[in-house]
Amino acid sequence: MAALLLAVVALGAYTLYGALWRLYLSPIAHIPGPKLAALTLWYEFYYDVILGGQYTFKIIELHKQYGPIIRISPWEVHVADPDFYSILYASSASGQRRNKYQWFTDSFGLKNSVFGTWEHEKHKIRRGALGVYFSMQSVRRLDGLIRKNVRILLERFAGFRDTGEVMMMSWAFAAFTNDVVMTYSFARCDHRLEAPDFDPSYRDASFFGSTAENFMKHAPWLNNFMQSLPDSVASLLHPAMASFIQQKRNTLKQIADIHSGKQQNDLSHPTIFHSILNSKLPPEEKSVDRLSDDAQVLMMAGTLTTAWALEVIMFWLITLPETLKKLKDELKTVMPSKDTEVPLPTLEALPYLNAVMKEGIRLTYGVSCRLARSDPDNVMVYTDPSNNKEWRIPPNTPVGMTSVQIHHMESLFPDSKRFYPERWLTPESKNLEKYIVSFTAGSRQCLGINLAHAELYLSLSSIWRRWGSTAYRDEDDDGVFELYKTGLRDVEIEADAFLPLQQKGTKGIRVRVFK
Repeated sequence: MAALLLAVVALGAYTLYGALWRLYLSPIAHIPGPKLAALTLWYEFYYDVILGGQYTFKIIELHKQYGPIIRISPWEVHVADPDFYSILYASSASGQRRNKYQWFTDSFGLKNSVFGTWEHEKHKIRRGALGVYFSMQSVRRLDGLIRKNVRILLERFAGFRDTGEVMMMSWAFAAFTNDVVMTYSFARCDHRLEAPDFDPSYRDASFFGSTAENFMKHAPWLNNFMQSLPDSVASLLHPAMASFIQQKRNTLKQIADIHSGKQQNDLSHPTIFHSILNSKLPPEEKSVDRLSDDAQVLMMAGTLTTAWALEVIMFWLITLPETLKKLKDELKTVMPSKDTEVPLPTLEALPYLNAVMKEGIRLTYGVSCRLARSDPDNVMVYTDPSNNKEWRIPPNTPVGMTSVQIHHMESLFPDSKRFYPERWLTPESKNLEKYIVSFTAGSRQCLGINLAHAELYLSLSSIWRRWGSTAYRDEDDDGVFELYKTGLRDVEIEADAFLPLQQKGTKGIRVRVFK
């Protein structure tokens, strides 16, 4: 009994000391914020798991109460000042190292991927090997691949015309992006664009795998547990998670087939994983397990994010006939015939097309959660511009910023929820571009930025030169789109689960197609 009593007293003392340390002795105890958030991760758990992806919005509220820098957990800081972004997300040229927050990256169960690599030096090696395949020059070589899939997408539009069937644009656009990124990765694809229903299985599994992050960062062990179970048992326990795990196993097999020589590259351009396996990287960096993690991230990101931008842009162009007219008028200046094939550099120079893309990218955020970085070497200093007060952030402290917050700052983007391409056509708009952070910035900027831009330029120009809406069309259009049971709440963020979530039960962007 005495031993038990002593253990209880010791546990109480340990708990009390831990609470006092977090609240008053921690190196970040001087940074303002709610005491409960400083005391325990249950604060974040409540908003993100119990309330369902609401901590991002709570953080935005807390900034209004406490100022531009706040403490949001026992270990993490958040900054709201958009001009601090380039400091936190430092470039390689700056010479500053930036680690990711391991607690966050471990939640995806893809720790061997470039995305999941939290250490700066190891990330630099892995990114260097992969980054060459996403350079502007490499993406230019994919022009034919992207155009081929755009043509198939256009044929599918025509196939739905006047049938009365509802076209699930969320599935169609994800099929388009998935066929492109899968072909580039593996020299093969599953031809989802040609499937009658666009085969949304990969999209759905990827979406679950991405949006489970809110819970998984509090229980990262669940990934390993579910993977250890037979497929039949995992499916009974959690069908969605089981489909994501099966997707990971399929990706592992794809890499193993390339590694063994079973899957050859018979395309006219290099593919990512054939090339990496033939590179001079150390053997441990070319293992099947490591490369399959990279492949999984590339496939998920390459399928979901650009497709979501295409969805949101489609919604707004159908909703705003004047905006659609301006875009179509501009496209006709370089595409006098709707079948004109325009070089990518020519499309990149079109002001209104660029403005439409920027609004679509701004309102889809890339990812909607904070992405924390830490400096392992130096104290970071944040200066509050309102009073010049300096806040010292110790080395190895995770510091996050959030694209949703920055993209909806009314001081930068008045009427920020409005889709308004004209905001990018003013003399001052050049100064705004640095505040579009959907692809983040610095040494860990999203690898796929050039591929995403190429897909957007080529698909948007082809679709909207040939198609109109029931509110506005050209005489030579192939047909028109009409929204079907789709409203504003199907495109606006209502929750954050790594990716932005819309209203519960949303079916995404749905249209009917008419002559």
